[in-house]
Amino acid sequence: MQQQMSKLNILPNYSIDIEMTHNPHNFALADLFQMAARINKKRQFLFVSTVLGKHLAVLPQIPLLTGTLLAMMYDQHFSSQTVNTVPSVVKALKEGTDIKELLNSVEGSIELAQETLFIGFAETATALGHAVFNAFQANAMYIHTTREVLPDIEPFVTFEEEHSHATSHRIYTEEPDVLQQAKRIVLIDDEITTGNTVINIIQTLRKKFPFVKQYAVLSILDWRSAQQRMVFQQLEEQWGISIEFIAIMCGQFSCTGKPSLTSTQPNVTTLAAQDTTLLPVNDPIDRLFYYSVAENGIINNQPYLQATGRFMLTSTQHFEQKKMLQAIAKQLKELRTNGPALVIGTGEFMYVPMQIASYLGNDVYFQSTTRSPIYRTDDLDYTITEKIVFESPENNGVENYLYNVQSNPYTELFLMVERIANKEVVARVVEALQSVSSAKVYVICMHELEVER
Repeated sequence: MQQQMSKLNILPNYSIDIEMTHNPHNFALADLFQMAARINKKRQFLFVSTVLGKHLAVLPQIPLLTGTLLAMMYDQHFSSQTVNTVPSVVKALKEGTDIKELLNSVEGSIELAQETLFIGFAETATALGHAVFNAFQANAMYIHTTREVLPDIEPFVTFEEEHSHATSHRIYTEEPDVLQQAKRIVLIDDEITTGNTVINIIQTLRKKFPFVKQYAVLSILDWRSAQQRMVFQQLEEQWGISIEFIAIMCGQFSCTGKPSLTSTQPNVTTLAAQDTTLLPVNDPIDRLFYYSVAENGIINNQPYLQATGRFMLTSTQHFEQKKMLQAIAKQLKELRTNGPALVIGTGEFMYVPMQIASYLGNDVYFQSTTRSPIYRTDDLDYTITEKIVFESPENNGVENYLYNVQSNPYTELFLMVERIANKEVVARVVEALQSVSSAKVYVICMHELEVER
């Protein structure tokens, strides 16, 4: 395609020039992302995805279909066969129409010839990686990296992500022998900037998977320079492997100016924690009993869910887990009224609440809390105009953020937490939500399977 140049203003005296070099499905930039400034000296800008369900609320089917599109592009690349449903998926992502029916028809529809391991990158791409995995029938395994520290289990691999707000990634699994049956490995991230994180994980994985010679990297955006692409060609020769990059949009960018971050929204003031009434959710869900230690040393003793893929899921396990998520959604649906609702995931815990949100009917949106500190301003042309700040309900002591909730007329907010470390912290999160929204707030505590309201 012909190269396209675009200039996007982030803040006054701070802009980004984008040269689009590969855009096979003709997405507009705004179809996939908006720009914002990030409060991080390592990297002061952020591509805020409009299809991921992380920093901005989206219909849950949109990120699920985004993962499906990447899965179809992967299948086309390696099978050299045209996937007839790709145009429909692209149209649905651009226009937001017929997304529920289309998603139902394409989930689990792609066949894999070889046992393949899909790995999603924390925290932003845990759900995107799971959505890619969700598109395959069988011969697939999924696991995602984590920032969390689990003292009871030795990490299967560890690697670094230098430019991130939290740099260390770990992979934990109870079944390394199952993982090591993989013949191919597919890495999934929302954005590839330099490729250094990919180099770090492949360098580590090669020691665990000496017989795997085919790697693929899937992303929504790929911003690697020609020089950085050359590095991977050299590594392929040096390591005796292939590394194929597949992205919805490729290009290069450069920033001009310096952001003037003159003011930030302070933490929302909250009252003392109050007791909450409990509504039980009756369906069982598989759990894994490990404790974690937050960065400030606080321990969370609550179990993890198998359905997240944090410890590895096979295709068979995945589709069994989805039945339990549908059963939970059926009960939560009774709490819905006629207005719009928002389901909120927490940190790395994105796919399970996203999938549940997709079962809750019309006018339901999804987004997640994040540890990424984005600059907020009242300028209506800017991406992030609202921001609440609170302590993570799962990793107490770690600051989390939620953006652009206040101006949306939600009637229900469903906060889904995988493992509540401290109920008083959760109560303060609820109060923070209530301070910016008149919606009824429900807390779904997955490890106790109760709804706090």
